[in-house]
Amino acid sequence: MNDLIRTQALTRGYVTRAQIIDAGCRDRDIKAALRAGLLVRLRHGIYAYADDVASMTEVERHRLVSYAVVDRLGDGFVLSHQSACAAHGIDQYASPDQDVHVTRLDGRAGRREAGVVHHVGAVPTEDVMFVDGRLVMRPERAVFEAATICSTESAMVTASSALHLGLATAEGLDEIGERLTRWPGARHAALAMRLSDGRCESVGESRSLFMMWRGGIPRPEQQVTIRGEFGVVARVDFDWDAWRHTGEFDGLFKYGRLNVHVADPGRILTDEKAREDGVRGTGRGMSRWIWPELPMRQTVERLRLDLDRSRSLYCHGRTYIALG
Repeated sequence: MNDLIRTQALTRGYVTRAQIIDAGCRDRDIKAALRAGLLVRLRHGIYAYADDVASMTEVERHRLVSYAVVDRLGDGFVLSHQSACAAHGIDQYASPDQDVHVTRLDGRAGRREAGVVHHVGAVPTEDVMFVDGRLVMRPERAVFEAATICSTESAMVTASSALHLGLATAEGLDEIGERLTRWPGARHAALAMRLSDGRCESVGESRSLFMMWRGGIPRPEQQVTIRGEFGVVARVDFDWDAWRHTGEFDGLFKYGRLNVHVADPGRILTDEKAREDGVRGTGRGMSRWIWPELPMRQTVERLRLDLDRSRSLYCHGRTYIALG
């Protein structure tokens, strides 16, 4: 692989077979580069340097593939659905497929071919914008489109991420839902929009909220600051004040590759134990769960028991007056 190919890859993030051949290489050189781990195949005829994509998230990788597809298709196509969400950097979970989704502006029939889903429909000018030089559906429409073809949990994750990032508003999602109410899957998408919450700061927190809804757990407050006798004790993911109980999703950020205590990985465990003791010292219980426990019936039942235990232990003598 020569400098010209590397320049092409740096410019757009990917390189095509045609560009590699034009640079003087042959198909056997491509195969050799793939075997050596220098290149990776993104899709048929589209490659990237392995080092460039190694640290990419699934969303970032899907965005790169989507850009390659729409660049090849040319004018008259807009990235839509999950692919538009990826272009905006919106989190996704358990997308039903890895196909690239585009909407045709020429009115021709939709179809699915070679890993690309061609949608067709009316696209008002206000629903489209440029992202990195490509036509992309605006975030609120992209989120609603994706929600019509994926699970409630997946749609809730995507909508919550868009809200958290400030790319969408609840009013905007409601408006697009009313406008696209006749779409197949629109009622299903509307439910996911109602369940979503921009206070969710990660996919794990969004999935946790979905787990609670599906399991009949009372909806908690989120990102609550717990104060003790001497000031702030902790900021917790979930809080049920009427039960004097808190909840925490323990994800990759705390224990994995994003651990801030790289030189002392065990320190995070010590810090979390001290933090939990501080919360319990204010007369509250705490439940924790991790990614493999989402969403599981056992986790819901354990959380239900923990809530009841905290109410029994910490709520004696407390009086609640209903407001309004």
